[in-house]
Amino acid sequence: MKRIYWAAWAASLIGGLLTFSGCAHSVGEVTSLAALKTDPTLPVPQGIKAVVDKTSVGFEWKPIEDDRVKGIMVYRGVPSGGGEERFEKIATIPNRYATHYVDTTVRPRTTYDYVFKSYSILAASKPSNVVRVKTPSALEPVGFIKVYQPESGVVKILWTPHKDPRVKDYIIQRKLGDGEWKYLDTVEGRLSPEYIDLSAARGYRYSYRVIARSSDGAQALPSRPVSLVVK
Repeated sequence: MKRIYWAAWAASLIGGLLTFSGCAHSVGEVTSLAALKTDPTLPVPQGIKAVVDKTSVGFEWKPIEDDRVKGIMVYRGVPSGGGEERFEKIATIPNRYATHYVDTTVRPRTTYDYVFKSYSILAASKPSNVVRVKTPSALEPVGFIKVYQPESGVVKILWTPHKDPRVKDYIIQRKLGDGEWKYLDTVEGRLSPEYIDLSAARGYRYSYRVIARSSDGAQALPSRPVSLVVK
């Protein structure tokens, strides 16, 4: 694959413009790397490169020409600092011509190890070399936030606009009493620092929090919650 193509693909991922075609099937179980019979003659994926974003990690590897190969399996583990590392099979790509995969289930500020294996009808190759990546930190939470009632039945939430220019909107969440946080609404624009809730029932305690979101879909940590009893 030409270097210029890889650079363009990497730039599109970082910019949040890449859409994965869906040729990988996610698998949730924890799977040993030795679960399938190993065929040492099958080609091991080579030339694996990674591009890391806050919410995803993209990979590219060299094409595999061996026609015994039916596809690629992707495994992921989190380094434990001691003992044997456990890998989870996160994807099976049933096409040996595929040379790209994007993992969209990563968390910010986390180190991951990946290995890749090719597979045939009855066996799998030896694992590739471990590819270690570390995702960047999440956006900082919204700083100052307060809630009050300008009049009966009206709840107003105010916060300080996020300082990061990549922020495009704010997710407003609300919970009733000790219940679960639920999505309430979205406020467009980084410099729009208020939300007015007209749907809260009088006589009940509500809590609110605000989550900034960047243009690439990355979410900041939630703001501190603010609460009041609606009058």
